[in-house]
Amino acid sequence: MDIYKEYGRSFLGADDDFGNPAVIEAAYERLEGMPVNTREEAEEWLDAWAEVQSAVAEVVSRAYFATARNTRDAEAEAEYRRVSEEVIPLSRQLDEKAKRKFLSLPADWVPAEMAITRKNAEWAVELFREKNLPLVTKEIQLSLKYDKIAGEWATDFDGRRLTAQQLRAYLEKPSRDTREKAYRAIYDMHRADYGRLNDLFDEALAVRKEMATNADVPDYVHYMYKDYARLSYGPDAGARFREAIAEYVVPAVNEIMERRREKLDIEYIRPWDRDVVPGGGEPPKVYEDVKDLKAKAAAVLGEVDARFADAFRLMDEKGYLDLENREGKAPGAYMDEFAEERISLIFGNAAGATRDFDTLVHEGGHAMHGFLSRHLPYPQRAVPMEFAEVASMSMELLVRPFLGLVYPDEYLEPLMLKQLEKPLTFLPFMAMLDGFQDWVYTDGAGADREKRAEYWRGLEDRFRPHINWSGLDEYKEQGWQYNHVYTSPLYYIEYGIAQVGALQVYLRSLDDYDGAVRDYERALSLGNTVGLPELFDAAGVEFVMKKPEILKEVVDKTMEQAGF
Repeated sequence: MDIYKEYGRSFLGADDDFGNPAVIEAAYERLEGMPVNTREEAEEWLDAWAEVQSAVAEVVSRAYFATARNTRDAEAEAEYRRVSEEVIPLSRQLDEKAKRKFLSLPADWVPAEMAITRKNAEWAVELFREKNLPLVTKEIQLSLKYDKIAGEWATDFDGRRLTAQQLRAYLEKPSRDTREKAYRAIYDMHRADYGRLNDLFDEALAVRKEMATNADVPDYVHYMYKDYARLSYGPDAGARFREAIAEYVVPAVNEIMERRREKLDIEYIRPWDRDVVPGGGEPPKVYEDVKDLKAKAAAVLGEVDARFADAFRLMDEKGYLDLENREGKAPGAYMDEFAEERISLIFGNAAGATRDFDTLVHEGGHAMHGFLSRHLPYPQRAVPMEFAEVASMSMELLVRPFLGLVYPDEYLEPLMLKQLEKPLTFLPFMAMLDGFQDWVYTDGAGADREKRAEYWRGLEDRFRPHINWSGLDEYKEQGWQYNHVYTSPLYYIEYGIAQVGALQVYLRSLDDYDGAVRDYERALSLGNTVGLPELFDAAGVEFVMKKPEILKEVVDKTMEQAGF
């Protein structure tokens, strides 16, 4: 992993601006005109194609990063809108022709490590419809509307003006009354936009269904499974995974929450009782400010592998860590890569909660994945999302031996216990969000907003029966209005698949830490050069979509580690 190596352009001009549609068209015209009559010419063309793709990708990433950092920045928003209207559809249209040229090459001229890239290209060509390009643009703009709505959620609380993200820190307070008030403040802001978000989803639903119809696939679920290139499993496997979670994970989480209820000495668990550390006082201050948060993240990443700390600091030096929460900033956290530079970036919303550290380490895992695979050409860095999340979720667990560098001594044990419970308590919510989206795009009732609320309430009752929602029906029914539903449709099952893989990496590390890290890093360095099951094999873990019964063993061993 050479984090400092620079990758200059060889096919493209150094000053070619890929935010300019004319430059994009000219580059693809040159690609189209390149001969591919020999293996050597084919290899030269593949290198040039990768260079063009990465140049376009970096323009898109930089434009989105700018608007996410400040949704009130009219200039940044206008630029991202222009990119979504002019650059993205044009590049997709032209790249479809390049994919066809790629597929026309003799199979033995294509390097073996591009076999998955070739299959992805086949699916992309099968799915591509020119009449969907304006719909892609519209969907991006609807996603931006969600960011703007959620980015404005702020209210007066505790004598200050706080964003929804900042209010979440109060959900860790020992005072149950304070937690309830914070929870209601967060979800009252959401509730005020409940109608607008339903309207927005109605628009998105219509656009997405039209895209699926245009592509001649049964429904939008099948459309997105193909768009995400889920080569190793289909919607039926997703349904089996959700059933396995209901069978093996939900009972375990009920045990976890019963222990929590007893420790908190309360009659039942309310939604504002899930984040507090039982038996503790005020939540610990695990970092003083964002500078301190960065330093502590670099320290623990460096304990896993010294190169990780160097890579993290390089991102910071370049200004590629935007972690502070503020009004007008898009919600959530994500990692991306500036594809030409081959350097990762992290966007976050640190607001003083203990989980801010976990979030940064999670995104740090993604970032290190980018660094470990940066030696590969652009298409071979397009890692399946299911394994990209193994990189991030495993990192959260691999730093456990070093959390004494971050957590105060008196909080170390309860916070580490909470961290171990988190993957299990997450899986039912993943199943809910994935199941909801599977239903909403395949059942005509999904177009009815009342039916959407009813369906989500039923999912809550099945997958999170430990929560007492009495008198909270309005809050209960709005949980499906979640970031990913609007901005990354059908992208959530990846987290569940990866979580099972990450828990296996962690359980392996208990017996052989160095071996677990070695296999983890080797798997990350493979990028997209092998299939998804092979990536899990390389990491030394089972792929749950091929073997859902592994979930029972993983849950049992994790519960044992959590003291059950």
